[in-house]
Amino acid sequence: MRGERGRVGGRIRTLLLPLLLTGCASTPAQKVPLADVPPELQGTAPEQAVTLLPLGGALGSENAELSGLAWYGEHLVMLPQYPGWRRDGSPCLYTVAKADVLARLENPASGPLEPRCIPFDSGDLENRIPGFEGYEAIGFVGDQAYLSVETRRGTGQGFLVTGRIAPDLSVLKLEASPMASLALPAGVSNAGFETLVVGGERLLALYEANGARVNQAPAAESFDRALSPSGKLTFPAIEYRVTDATSMDPEGRFWVMNYSFPGTSRAYDPAPDPLMARYGTGPTHARKPQVERLIELQVRPTGIVLTERPPLQLRLSDEAPRNWEGLVRLEDRGFLLVTDKFPGTLLGFVPSPP
Repeated sequence: MRGERGRVGGRIRTLLLPLLLTGCASTPAQKVPLADVPPELQGTAPEQAVTLLPLGGALGSENAELSGLAWYGEHLVMLPQYPGWRRDGSPCLYTVAKADVLARLENPASGPLEPRCIPFDSGDLENRIPGFEGYEAIGFVGDQAYLSVETRRGTGQGFLVTGRIAPDLSVLKLEASPMASLALPAGVSNAGFETLVVGGERLLALYEANGARVNQAPAAESFDRALSPSGKLTFPAIEYRVTDATSMDPEGRFWVMNYSFPGTSRAYDPAPDPLMARYGTGPTHARKPQVERLIELQVRPTGIVLTERPPLQLRLSDEAPRNWEGLVRLEDRGFLLVTDKFPGTLLGFVPSPP
């Protein structure tokens, strides 16, 4: 989904905020009012600071509009929504080595990470899918790549496509087949299947709008590696947006990026958040309208459920809100996450919760 820039102010109970969003006003996330959160939970939910890892080269530009992250072996692959965004028109995905990321964390004074271009051959997919509006998520099983595609409002569907990445990272080439269509489960403006979860022989596609007021029956679409449908898995009613996920661990657990960006359309119509009612609000979340957090889920025989781990709330920036669009684990250290174009192209690290 394309990022939306807002300028926000006020306290958590503010109902309407003046925003600069293409000339339109909108509402902040419907957090549970502090008066409704037990006093012992107010301001106690864990928040982790985000350590930013500066990016050089082409990704020094906000126009990269990154939309997904995934590991290919020891390489972090960064997916732009429009791989051909650069002026020279050469379509690229971008990569940095895990070793370079770890070295940068150990030595914060070192220079920016320098992403390498992975040439991207779409086979003219952009003109073969009606209403094409970019790539939203990516995952790998061996050399096989899986990407989700968003289309314009009114088409009523998204798509999953496959490709092959060269082991030397010289190219990622999409394949004409297999391809799977994804019927949109709700009529939320500018919402699509923004998240892919890879686990063993299973691929899950998650719709981004799963709140109680906008999606009456949230579910994950399940596929095998050949993109043959294998049914739906029930999914929790999670407020705000779900925009990316880590891969699945051997116990079926994975984390999703969940946030509300000031300026988001009223179409998301968030209900009071049950997770904040249960776990409380972190100090910065108690005084700002945005929501930036990671939530752990688990695949079970009965469907996908929330685990007992509290959400990991990110310590909110004192500057512009951050439109997080990509998420991966970084070994057992924590998570890497990336924004789209607002407030710029940011790659960040968050330690694992206790």
